Amino acid sequence: MITQEQYRTRVKELLSSGTVKMVIGYKPGSTPDRRRPLFIRTAEEANRLVLDSACITNLSGYLVTEGLLSDEKKVAIFLRPEGIRSINILAAESQLNADQIIILGFDSTGSVVKTLDGTHAGDFSELLGSIKQNSPVKPSEVLFEQVEQMTPAERFAFWQEEFSRCIKCYACRQACPMCYCRRCIVDSNQPQWVNTSSHTLGNFEWNIVRAFHLAGRCVECGNCGRACPVNIPLRLINRRMAQEVIEAFDHFPGLNQTQEPVLASFKKDDSETFIL
Repeated sequence: MITQEQYRTRVKELLSSGTVKMVIGYKPGSTPDRRRPLFIRTAEEANRLVLDSACITNLSGYLVTEGLLSDEKKVAIFLRPEGIRSINILAAESQLNADQIIILGFDSTGSVVKTLDGTHAGDFSELLGSIKQNSPVKPSEVLFEQVEQMTPAERFAFWQEEFSRCIKCYACRQACPMCYCRRCIVDSNQPQWVNTSSHTLGNFEWNIVRAFHLAGRCVECGNCGRACPVNIPLRLINRRMAQEVIEAFDHFPGLNQTQEPVLASFKKDDSETFIL
C-alpha cells in the first residue's frame, strides 16, 4: 500500500522526468468532506495533492477536454475502478488514446485507501473482471428495491415527481465522463428535439433520453447524482438500465478497450431476425 506522501513523490518524479505533462488528482474542497480536482503541472504543486476516502469523484471526464491530448504527450490521473472502466469505454469509442494515460489507481474501503497495481488500462483487466463477477445483477439499495416493487403506474408517477424538480442546469451532463459530445442534443434548437425550459414534459424527455444514452455505458461512478442540485436519484434509473443490459446482453461496460458498445453493434447470429 502506497501512502499519500509516497504518491506525492511519485507525482513529482513523473513531472520532473518529463514522463507526463500533467497529473490530475484531488485537493481539499469547500468543506472537510469534499475534494476538488487538482491539475498538477509542476513538482511543487504536488504538495497540494490529497488522497483519502473522500476522493470519490470520477476524474476521467477531464481527459476528453478539447485539445488536452492533441499534442500526444502523456497525462497521469488518479482513478478508482469505475474511472478505469471509463477510460476503457472512452478508448473503445475512439475518444482518447489510452496509451497516453498513466493511471494512478486507488480504491477505498471505509477510511482505508489502497493502491491498485498497474499504470495502464490493460493492467487492470483481472481486477475489472473480478468486479463484474462479484457485482450483483440487482443492486442492494433500499430505495432501488422500493422502486422495483412498485407497479408500472406507481413507478411512472415516482419518476414524474422526481423529474419535476429538475431545473435543467445540466450539471449531470457536465459531470458525466460519458457525456462528451461537443454539442448535446438539448442544445440544438433547429430543429429542437428536447424542450429547453424546465417543465414536466421537457424534464421527462431530457432525463429519459439521457438514461437511454448511458445504457450499456454507465460505470455507476455517481458523478451525476452528486452534481444534481435538487438531489434527483439519477443513480437509480442508470442502475436499472445497467441491469437490463446485463440481463439481456451479459454486457458489463468498461472491461477492456476493445469491448464494443452494446447498443452500437450486433452479431450475425442474433436471435432477433429483424436485424438480419
